Order: sequence, then C-alpha cells, then structure tokens
Amino acid sequence: MTTLANPTPYDRVAYPTTVFAQTHPERLAVLARLAGLDPVPPCEARILEIGGGTCVNLMSMAAMWPGCDAHGFDLSTNAIARGQEIAEAAGLGNVTLAVEDICEAHHRYPAGSFDYVIAHGVYAWVPPHVREATMRLAAHVLSDRGVAFISYNAMPGGHVRQIMREMLLDAIGEIDDPEERIAAVRDFLESYARPQDGDEPLATALRQQAENMLQRPDAVLFHDELGPCFHPQRLLDVAAAGHACGLAFLTDAGRNRQLDGFLPDGASVPDDPEAAVLLAASRDDYASLRYFRQSLFVKRQHGRMIDRTIDATRIANLWMSTRMARQEDGSFVHGADSMVIKDEALADAIERAAAVYPQRVPVASISTDPEHLRVLLQLYIEWYVSLFTAPAPFPPSPAERPQCSPLVRGMLELGEAMLCTLDHGVLKIEQAELRALLRAADGQRTIAEIAALGTGIPPEDTLAALTACCTKALMKV
Repeated sequence: MTTLANPTPYDRVAYPTTVFAQTHPERLAVLARLAGLDPVPPCEARILEIGGGTCVNLMSMAAMWPGCDAHGFDLSTNAIARGQEIAEAAGLGNVTLAVEDICEAHHRYPAGSFDYVIAHGVYAWVPPHVREATMRLAAHVLSDRGVAFISYNAMPGGHVRQIMREMLLDAIGEIDDPEERIAAVRDFLESYARPQDGDEPLATALRQQAENMLQRPDAVLFHDELGPCFHPQRLLDVAAAGHACGLAFLTDAGRNRQLDGFLPDGASVPDDPEAAVLLAASRDDYASLRYFRQSLFVKRQHGRMIDRTIDATRIANLWMSTRMARQEDGSFVHGADSMVIKDEALADAIERAAAVYPQRVPVASISTDPEHLRVLLQLYIEWYVSLFTAPAPFPPSPAERPQCSPLVRGMLELGEAMLCTLDHGVLKIEQAELRALLRAADGQRTIAEIAALGTGIPPEDTLAALTACCTKALMKV
C-alpha cells in the first residue's frame, strides 16, 4: 500500500461514504445490454472504484459476488484504513484497497484490467489536471467489454451552485476550524433560505437551493460546497474528454435519464448517432436546469457498435424486482407516485412479482409480448421496476444453517448501525436482539441451535425473525 505523507481535507473531516445504487455494476450491465453490447457478468467481473473513501460501496458489491475481484483506492489514509478494517472484519478476501493518487494510479493498475470502473463524486471536485487524469485512468484500465461510471455536478445547475458557493465562502471568511466553518455556513443558510417579498425567480431558486443544502450532513457541506475545488461540467465537455481518451458515451445512470444515450423511439438513425443523442441530452440539461449527471462510457472500438435504437425485447432475458403495490381500485403505488397498468394480465404479473420482493423473477415470466416489455422498460426508466442480469444473491427463506452476509457480520462486529444489504442498500439496525441474531447466523448453526443461544428473541420467533432478515436481503444464499 502506498503511503502518502500529506493529510487531505478528507483526513480532517471524514466524508460519509455509503452505497450508491446508480454505480451498481448490474445497473451498468443492463444499460450496456440494452445498447446491444455484451458486458461481463458482474458476478465474475473485475471492479475498480476510484476515490471511493472507505470503499464501502465497493465492498457491498464484493459481498454480493464472492467471485468478483474488487479493487478500490483513495487519497485519504484514514478512509482507506477504515475500509481495510471493515473488509478484514467481514473476511472479504476478494477486496483490495490502497492509498493512491489518481495521477499515479495508472502505474498500479495494468491496461484493460477492469470490467467496471466507478468514479463517483470525484470528477467535478478536483483540479483540472486530476480531472483529466481521472478520465485517462478510466480509459486506461477499462476492458474491451467494460463500462465506466463517472458522476459530476452538471451545467446549467452548476451555475446556481456556484453562486451559492461564493456566498458561503464570503460568509465563513477566514474561519479555518471545520466545526466553526460548518456552523457559520448553517447560520447563513438558515437566514438566506427565508423567502423575501419581491424575490425574483433566480433568488427563489437560490433560496430553494439553500433549503436543500440545509438537509445535507455537515461533512457533505464541508467537502461538496466548501472544498478547494468546484468545477461543474457540461455534458458535451465530459463526452469530449472521454472521446479524447478513446471512450464513447453510452448513456446516463440516473432516474429518467437511462435513455439519454438512445435515439427517440421510432426515429431514423442519423450519420452520427452519438453526436445526436449528446446534443439532445445537453439541450434537455439546459431546458430542465440539470444539476447532476452520472455518465457511462465504453471503449470506442472498431466493430463494436452501440445500438442507439430502443429495443425493449432486449430486456426479455433479464430478471426483475419491484415494490409496486396494487391498490383496491387496481392502480399501483410506488412511494408517493401512483400509476395505472391498463393491461390486466400484465398488472396481475407485476403484482405477483411485487409479492416476492426483494426476490427477482425472470422478465420472461412476466411477459414476452413486445408491448408489455415496452411498458416494463418505461417502468424501469422511472425506477418503479429494477432490472438485473441474474437471480438474487440472497435467499427467500432461511437455509437449514442460515448465514448472514459477511459484510453485515463484519459491520456488526465493528459496532456499525448502518448495514449494507445484499441488494446494495443500507439498513439501520440498532435492536440488540436482532444484531445478536444476525451475528449468530454464521452458517455453522442450525435454526434450532440459534434459537437456543439466548439472543433475546423468543426461541419460537427465531424462524420468523430469520425469515424477515431474508426479506431485507441480509442473508447469503
């Protein structure tokens, strides 16, 4: 492991790292397959996370797929030390973490050595030469079948955030102490967020931004808004940077953005499809005041063509899960949203799939009708349905000798309250009885033996409790 002498701002104030669903290799693989590509199955892939802090996001993937090879690095010695502590407690032998500089990482990692590359929360928060090095590194390590994820503050919303940043920096002046900086920023935001009579539309947008910023954790405010570098990017510029390194823009991983890399349904194919989709997406950024993007890239190769026409039948061999809940009137709700599925057979099939959530069902078991698949694809784009390349890596019910996720067990061992589930989510568990039950489920004990341990859960309720843990994706297959 490389040791870097100078502490970073992230050593002074730890950044709260957690899982980030849009970086998940299965999401990236699904979008690549939708474009007619052949990505490496995530369960056997080589994955690199660039600037991942503790790399808990990466470790969640490694726990899900013991056959993958997961590597991550960060410039913060403290963050990597904590990540290594978690990986060791979890016994994740397929995780390798390092303290490394983005500008030097190409010496550590050979060309074409990773199938999925993740750079989340890095690209717009580093100096220009590091930003360029990030794209070069992604292109250098990406395999021929690989997909790279690069997120960044986007334009034109970045203009709004830049105005807020200037006001915040004026508000803190010469204050250097992190706690005092954060306190001064919160005082300013609380005052500025109050609407004033006669506010112009821009002032209203800025005050709304201030209100949103107040909801962020202190460490996020300290780094994202007050850090030394803040460089929001235009999509066209990011795509051009990728192109210069031999990468092609694939699409975006965000909600309602997954088809940004595709031509409108039914449209004729222009001479330069990539340029056409980029221009359309960029125009939409400005029309909707986009603040953030999560761009995906693949290797630009002769003979490897991205099909930018929408073909819903490509999801027929995938797997699906959904939390859409059917109401008495036949409509479905998902969170605060409500929708109607007019086709009764399709609605019934979606209801059956929701009944076994978080388990996954083959899309083909829902329907193979092209019109039904178009509906499912739209539900996926709107995040009402999730698509996967393989069955769930967690069981619907406890095995004879139940085994908790190794990452959950490791995090419990270290006293963590927020646990990473095997469906790449987080779950807060503070109840001592449930924590004891999960630690007892080590794959060596039968359910009866676990019940006899005195976890605090009544023996007769142990099976039900373990079954509930399965429904939260806490148990291994």
